[in-house]
Amino acid sequence: MNRSRWLLLAILLLAAVLRFYRAGAMSLRADEAVNVLLALKEPSEIIRTFIADDPHQPLYYLILHSWMRLAGSSELAARFPTIFAGVVLVALAYVLGQQLFPCHSAIALTAATLAAINPSLIWDAQDVYMYALLATTLLLSFIAFLRVVQTTASWVDWSVYVIASAASLYLHYFAAFALVAQGAVGCFFIAARRISRRQTIVWLVASGVVALLFLPWFIVAFPLLASFKSDFLPASSAWEMLLRALNAFTVGRTDARLLPTVVDPQTGNILSLGFLIIFVYGLVASKTWNDLPARSTLLIYLIGALLAIFLFSLWRFPIFDERYILFLTPAFAMILSRGLVAAREQTRWKWLALFAFAFIGLASANSLYNYFHVPASAKSPDWRGFVQQILTAAQPGDVVLQNYPDPALPYYLQDRVPRVLLPRSGSATMSEVNADLQRLTTKYTRVWLQAAPYSTWDTDGLVETWLRRHARLISASESRGLRLTLYLPASVALQQTEPIDATFAGQIHLLAFDSDAHEKNARPGTSLHVTLYWQALTRPTRAATVFVHLYDTAGGLWSQQDNAPVNGTYAVNEWEPDVIVVDEYALTIPTDAPSAKYFVEVGMYDSQARERLVATDARGNAFPQNRVSLFEVKW
Repeated sequence: MNRSRWLLLAILLLAAVLRFYRAGAMSLRADEAVNVLLALKEPSEIIRTFIADDPHQPLYYLILHSWMRLAGSSELAARFPTIFAGVVLVALAYVLGQQLFPCHSAIALTAATLAAINPSLIWDAQDVYMYALLATTLLLSFIAFLRVVQTTASWVDWSVYVIASAASLYLHYFAAFALVAQGAVGCFFIAARRISRRQTIVWLVASGVVALLFLPWFIVAFPLLASFKSDFLPASSAWEMLLRALNAFTVGRTDARLLPTVVDPQTGNILSLGFLIIFVYGLVASKTWNDLPARSTLLIYLIGALLAIFLFSLWRFPIFDERYILFLTPAFAMILSRGLVAAREQTRWKWLALFAFAFIGLASANSLYNYFHVPASAKSPDWRGFVQQILTAAQPGDVVLQNYPDPALPYYLQDRVPRVLLPRSGSATMSEVNADLQRLTTKYTRVWLQAAPYSTWDTDGLVETWLRRHARLISASESRGLRLTLYLPASVALQQTEPIDATFAGQIHLLAFDSDAHEKNARPGTSLHVTLYWQALTRPTRAATVFVHLYDTAGGLWSQQDNAPVNGTYAVNEWEPDVIVVDEYALTIPTDAPSAKYFVEVGMYDSQARERLVATDARGNAFPQNRVSLFEVKW
């Protein structure tokens, strides 16, 4: 093999290493998990999904289904098809360079290198989605298109063009934007008389064959497409889309509204400006190379596709996202490569070319380091570790509760602990959620809650609010955006409490309490935690404030917490009869509190009149000063 082939092999090896790196260690994100779970279904069910509900295409999922039957559904197995496609794309970038710039093989090798280290191409190659495969098939289609408009085109070239173009449409509807851009290039060739009338007719016939191959699916899916309109993607102005596109082609995603960024926007904008200078130089430099048609082809293809996507986003509904323009990255890299090679061949500018190479390498390395090693830029939270934390501490009678249908949790949990989704729908009412939670906490003895603070499902936090009011918080932790809390239902927690029988104003019953006073040595500077268990006998008629006080033997007040129940969030007059309310307090012991005996006492007073509610015991006798003594501590 000649030197270029050895260099290409080295570039492909680099591409493979970067795309396999940590591919099996990173947890699947939500979209990846839902794609895996969908691809595990039968092919007929997969196809029905995209006809009736989901405006995507079935080909990728059918490929993934077939692959996972052989390789399994682990993270690495699920990502392998796109990793493989990502490496093939690097090889095709070299082929495109050889075809457009046959007299300058360095451009093809440099373009392949840029594709190998491009952060966006690596990110999507490690994503269980169709975009890396789509970018590869569209690049193959573009290469075949450039060949079929030549007089030496063979039936193989035509076949590759038709198959690659049709496959792209069956991977994603947005492949149409790339084919429109190819059409713009074809019109340029016709206007410049670079293709004959016969070649034009044959190309149009081939395009018609592509359309006929896609027509059956389009007819079946048309009812869904005609009525589909989404506000899922954030809207952007034309300028914002252009800037985001430039960042995506160079340093990776900088817009965090949908997915994590690999570089902060300000840094990304500055770095992408450096890439843009090299790109512009690639368009205008070394006119003696006689490659204006090649440069024009790439530029028209880039502008045509971007313009189509921008206009659709501004005209109908937002469809712009960095993943949807991934297929244009090789074309951008080709012009960038031409700028680098042109600078290198200028004797007086060789040092500048070396600087440009180093700049691109360091900028790419910075984005890749963030992506691979900085938690804030990670593809997904650590779902594997999250589920392992649950499994390590799980007990019989436990249930995992989600307040948002994130499919990553069921992917990793695999039914080893029962899992329930509440609310059952995004439109569920508070009364429906409360009733479901009441039944859930009757059936299970412990509840692990994976609460999604960003949820568009439980937008008012109904699930977490109910648990905070009616269950005992045992533990809480958060790691990389995943919050995990463990609750004991009130009926279970009551079995571990100190019973007490006190009634306030004849309407509110104090059933029991628990505290950590016996678990740790109370001393000045620490806190005592007390949990009260209430039950309304009837619907309370007025709001009341709970007080928990620390008194010495002489009646001196040393610490207190006064607020409406549940940290002021659950007014007494909102309580439902017979439903247990769990109410937590913390008393900070002053640092100057002398060694002595102290008493923790509780009571209620009218929030408006500031008068204490009458507190009585089981026999109807009033407690002194309407204060109920819970326990004593000393130090």
